[in-house]
Amino acid sequence: MNNKQSGFTLIELMISLTLGLIITAAAILLFITGQRSAAMQQGVAELQDNANFGLNYITKDIRMSNLNTKKAEINDETLYGGIVLTSGDSADVVTDSTTSPVTKKPNIPVEISLAPELLSQSDDRLIAVGTGNQWTGISNVEDTSGTELRSDQLVVQYLPQYTINGTNYDGGFDCEGNSILFPKTENLRIYVQRYYLKTDTNAGTNEESPLALACDAGYYAIGDFHSADTSVTPPIAATIPATAPTAITNFGDAGEIIVKRVDQFRVLLGVQSDVAAAASTPASTTYQYLSIKDYMALTAPRPRILSIQLGMLVRSTQSVGNESAVKADQEFTVLDQIVKVKASTDPKYIRQVVSQTVALRNALGERE
Repeated sequence: MNNKQSGFTLIELMISLTLGLIITAAAILLFITGQRSAAMQQGVAELQDNANFGLNYITKDIRMSNLNTKKAEINDETLYGGIVLTSGDSADVVTDSTTSPVTKKPNIPVEISLAPELLSQSDDRLIAVGTGNQWTGISNVEDTSGTELRSDQLVVQYLPQYTINGTNYDGGFDCEGNSILFPKTENLRIYVQRYYLKTDTNAGTNEESPLALACDAGYYAIGDFHSADTSVTPPIAATIPATAPTAITNFGDAGEIIVKRVDQFRVLLGVQSDVAAAASTPASTTYQYLSIKDYMALTAPRPRILSIQLGMLVRSTQSVGNESAVKADQEFTVLDQIVKVKASTDPKYIRQVVSQTVALRNALGERE
């Protein structure tokens, strides 16, 4: 009998193994590429959701600045509204030396003693920064020369649009989520809200140098906005003597986190100034954006503030590893600043700049 056997030759087997390895390598490469692409897309989606939601939340609150105040012009002398730039203790508060004693014109009642680190701040307006829950200027960025940059702090105040809820005044909620609800027998409240960067103590274990944008809210009472109300017992008189507040209640604590994973927070003030070329020519109106420090460096009376620009550098939740599209020395433009991530901070996150210009309520009136 002639028994024949058939099978692969050694050459055929080597060719088959080679083709199999090539196909397997291509599949693995395709899987890794798809995994990286999915991680990038997820990071961008999380980043945009976090930043855009938080920014929209902030702008709604800031638009309430100067709500229900008696003065349309917003500057460093506006009382009960606008941006809180000065207190009675501030070195750069406007004073009227023609009165005796000298009259101070801060943004909050002069009887309130408030630390400078709880006012609106930027750059190196203060030589020394605060500690704890105060403004510390903490950030994760530096300029192009490698000098560390400080983050900003924005403080605004407003009189809520109160409605009657039974025997209470109802003003909605502050930025910490606290209900603005109190008896009608009490004086109305001005609410003060502070936006600043702080260390995120609730961050994930895999996150390095996590910072977050937080809001700290408080209030002080006033008594000159009441009207007569006989619907409650006892009835409220038309005028209630106002007791001058000496502090802002619940202000200066850690607040509530609004936007997580923020490396830099920048604030610019949109101001209007009228400049006359000569005594015989009319003044020309100019608009410009200034940092809080540069605005307060202007000679008093300082120009009116019409808007606020907010800029944030935010990052994704998870690191993208050795993704070539993410570079350690990448530069970002945050409003008027060109920044890069500090060398000590993990650069392998997706980062994006988000910004918003907010026109201030009731800031355009009383013009000649």
